[in-house]
Order: sequence, then structure tokens, then C-alpha cells
Amino acid sequence: MKKSTIILLTITLLLLTLVGAGVWALVSRSNDQKSKGSQDTTADQQNKTFTMDEIATHNSKTDCWTVISGQVYKLTDFINRHPGGNEVVRACGIDATTLFTSRTTEDGQSIGSGTPHSRVAQEQLDQLKIGNLAK
Repeated sequence: MKKSTIILLTITLLLLTLVGAGVWALVSRSNDQKSKGSQDTTADQQNKTFTMDEIATHNSKTDCWTVISGQVYKLTDFINRHPGGNEVVRACGIDATTLFTSRTTEDGQSIGSGTPHSRVAQEQLDQLKIGNLAK
């Protein structure tokens, strides 16, 4: 092989390596920014505030928001997975703190077991948070 061919191949390989590294760095940086942006968006959504009037408009099985201990949750997609069936629909559009914490209605009627929801239920609920109740 000629010396000039070897030099040309070496330069070509170096350039390809540098270009590949540069592209990789750009892709990695872009993915990091997307990931950070996604986290910021989730945090921003969870810090939104809503009024009870606004929550009250989300009062059906197909559009269900609720308040529990001053935090706002969107339950719509969870309703069909709720272990207690449609009982969760009682919480749509209202402050359901008592309903969740003691499984009783505001007037004292027992719902389900009449005991507080489990830690697992609280963890599932945490995944549905969309904001806080305006003070």
C-alpha cells in the first residue's frame, strides 16, 4: 500500500471518529435536556393551584378530579382500575379527604371496609397528583 493511501485512510478514520464522537455528544446532551425538561414539566404541573370551583367541574366518571388533604388528583384514568370499583366516583369533584382517610362519607356513612386506605393506596394516589388546592 502506498504511504499516501495509508495517510488518507488514517485521516479519514480520525475524522469519522471525531464526527461520531461529536454526534454522540449532541445526542446525549439533547436527551439530557429532554429528560430535564420532562422532570421540570411534571414538577410544574404538581405545583399548580386549583380552586374548589374548578375542581367541582370535574365531577364525572369520564372527567374526575378530587382533593385529598389539600392536594388535587386526577382520577379519571384510575377509575377502571380502582379495587373498590365505582366507589371512587364518589370522590369526583369534591374534597374527598374524609372519604380517603377513613372511608366514610362526610355524613358518617361507611364505605367499603370503613378503614383508612393503605400505604400502597397512598403511593398510587401520589402518582395521580396534578396540583394543590388554592388557599
